[in-house]
Amino acid sequence: MNIVSREKAKNLKSPEGREAWIYGFSEYEFQYDEQQPHTTLKWHRHDKIWEMIYVIEGELVARWKENGEKKEQIVKAGDIVEPGYESHSLENRSEKVAKFVAIKFVLSGEDKREIIGKDKIYDE
Repeated sequence: MNIVSREKAKNLKSPEGREAWIYGFSEYEFQYDEQQPHTTLKWHRHDKIWEMIYVIEGELVARWKENGEKKEQIVKAGDIVEPGYESHSLENRSEKVAKFVAIKFVLSGEDKREIIGKDKIYDE
């Protein structure tokens, strides 16, 4: 078992009002974020990374560009956002800090749902 303390995470404070704790591993990256009220993350995209964002607390506006057209949708605690390879941003229009995690992968294109769904062996 591997346990990584918060002190070992890379801490990033961005000027746009987000603080992140980044845990880098050989096959994926796990990131815990806190986004301050009335802030917007810079528009960006990933060419090789597949990102999955899970909202823990608060409310964000997920923004993305699809075929050059800007779109947005409000996301709340329990929602998952997968920006794909589209340009995207997150905006916190609320009065409270929004908390979320981002998991970043480099995908192989192989469907691994069966392996993931069945790979549990109980101890006796």
